[in-house]
Amino acid sequence: MKKLLLVFVGLLCSLVISAQTNFQELSLEKAREQARAENKPIFLDCYTSWCGPCKMMANDVFTLEAAGNYFNKNFVCVKIDMEKGEGPAIGKQYEVDAYPTFLIINADGKLMHKLVGAMPLEELIENVECGLKANSIAEYEALYQAGKLDKTEQMAYWRLLSISGEVVKAQNVGDDLWRKLSEKDKLNSIYWPLLRSRATTIEGEEMKFVCANREYFEKEVGKEEVGKLIYNSFITELNMMIVYQLPAKKYEKVPVIKALLETNDVPRKEALLKITELAEARANYDEKSYLDILDANLDIWNDSEKRTVFEAAKLFISLANGKEQTRRLGEIALRAHETVKDEVVKEGIIKIGLTSRRMSGNDGVYWEDLGSLKEVLDRASLEGRYVFLYFHNDGQTSKLINEKLFSSKEVGDYLNKFFVNYKIHVGEGEGANIARRYGVIVPNMVVVLDKYGAVRHRVSNLMQGDFIKHVNETFDDNKAVGVLEMRYNMGDRSPEFMLKYLMALGKLSSPRTSLVAVELFALLDDEQRTSPEFWVLYHPQFSMITSDMKNYLLSNIQKFREKLGAEKVDKLVGFQINSDLNQVLYNAKARTSVEDIDRMIRFIKQSKLQDSEQLICLANVVKLFKNKVCSVKEYKKASKGMKPEEIPFADLYANILAMEPGRTEEWNAWGKEIVDSLTDPKYIQWYKQFLQL
Repeated sequence: MKKLLLVFVGLLCSLVISAQTNFQELSLEKAREQARAENKPIFLDCYTSWCGPCKMMANDVFTLEAAGNYFNKNFVCVKIDMEKGEGPAIGKQYEVDAYPTFLIINADGKLMHKLVGAMPLEELIENVECGLKANSIAEYEALYQAGKLDKTEQMAYWRLLSISGEVVKAQNVGDDLWRKLSEKDKLNSIYWPLLRSRATTIEGEEMKFVCANREYFEKEVGKEEVGKLIYNSFITELNMMIVYQLPAKKYEKVPVIKALLETNDVPRKEALLKITELAEARANYDEKSYLDILDANLDIWNDSEKRTVFEAAKLFISLANGKEQTRRLGEIALRAHETVKDEVVKEGIIKIGLTSRRMSGNDGVYWEDLGSLKEVLDRASLEGRYVFLYFHNDGQTSKLINEKLFSSKEVGDYLNKFFVNYKIHVGEGEGANIARRYGVIVPNMVVVLDKYGAVRHRVSNLMQGDFIKHVNETFDDNKAVGVLEMRYNMGDRSPEFMLKYLMALGKLSSPRTSLVAVELFALLDDEQRTSPEFWVLYHPQFSMITSDMKNYLLSNIQKFREKLGAEKVDKLVGFQINSDLNQVLYNAKARTSVEDIDRMIRFIKQSKLQDSEQLICLANVVKLFKNKVCSVKEYKKASKGMKPEEIPFADLYANILAMEPGRTEEWNAWGKEIVDSLTDPKYIQWYKQFLQL
């Protein structure tokens, strides 16, 4: 019984494969090996994840039984995403710059034929056969340049160029051929594809020729074919009028188009007449009338027309920037998508509906009211957006961020336009698990996810700096932390990359910063270590991680001065020494000894640093503290050359009085002297509050 069941399942699987095109998951090299073994060429579908026509071909064409019968029998079928894996290299090799593109390649990797664009199965097979039977483009081109192609052969050459995506060449060859054709030739059905490609505007000479000979062409190529051409000329013209705000003179044609529609036999006349009304509303900048017409005629338009009118509405209403009309467009779109059968069109209209709803709320960020992160990711996948994931709690900082940042119009307009926004409370529901999954240790952190749930970027310290600028790094592969993190985990250790990664981590105060800084420093040679490119490594943020970087800076100060300038180098070295000395005052575990301080003083004197006097004074003050001196008299003497605001009075005051509270009066007296010598109102106010004066 079990054997019979296995046989049945096997037969069922083989029937499913034969019923549709069997695209195998093979690299191009493996596909070539199979093509050689089976003595077949390769049919390669070049697609991208965001390409609507690619999805249409995948869902509606290659799933047909007739497609499976043809392509499985004659080709090794492979499909490759042009933005992943070997896709970009293949695209470059075979000059793929539009999607979908279909390549027919032999077992040696030579391109035999190329087709560009989505098309019905019958047309696709016809074009594949046309390319395989004809001469190559190169052979045709040589004969054409030598003037050895007759009109029929030139027609074949034009057609091959057209289906191969050679737009400019096809246009030139087509123009040349059209000039050669007599009136009688133009009536010949052989040249109908060329005539059809040129008859694109209502008032063009080619369309007038078609209309003047309509009955003849309907007999030659079919009534439906001629009707489709006439319809396309109207929809193309109207599409331009509703999508773009054209010069007023262009809209003067609307009554003419309306009259032509009313007085001629044009397919889908009623639908086209309603689109002329949309064109009139567009010409008059009348958003309300446009939406009234859109709302009232959803049942009249087919799926393709709905895609056109909604895409036009999205652009038109966004220009007006009115929240009421944007909200109404969202409502109409979310209602209209239920009447659409084409999945690609349906998806596009849903996107317009969701985005319009998001953009039409009150000022501030629109947070999705969804039940789980999975639903959020599904929404992001549908809309082709990233997820802006904000981790928060009930603390004061979270409330401040909501009030000051996420409630602002500028931030709201930006995030609503580019992201699906979702809040996660780290202490409720799935919040704790999601925070752990994405390495969020503290709240008030943003993690940007791609539609698969992978980290694209991280942003912390939300109230510091230019928030929108920091979030906008999501779209830059050289700054998005998640992208850099993935490259690091995959083994990229080039110094240039490591520097980008270090800078990104530094903004986040990430624990990984120290590891990457030490690793990068170890990778560099002496030339790189003293170059301006890696100068940032010596900032105390990084150099305090390990003494190696700080010691290298101090040991090679002259080299750095020669390459970067004495002022820049001395400023950072002074900042570094200042940081090291102050560390002794406010960090009880600081390991700096009196001997270390003496070495610093010698270094300052020998190097003749700018602000040497200030640094030496500070070093002597810290040395007194290290020797547990508590007398104000000694500290006043040591700090005599310092600017009043540079004296580390507060740290000394707190530490010394903790050791000897009986000295409070003399230290308060010195504090009052410092206040009297200050000029900056901010410092004066701070000191008075500190000393309770």
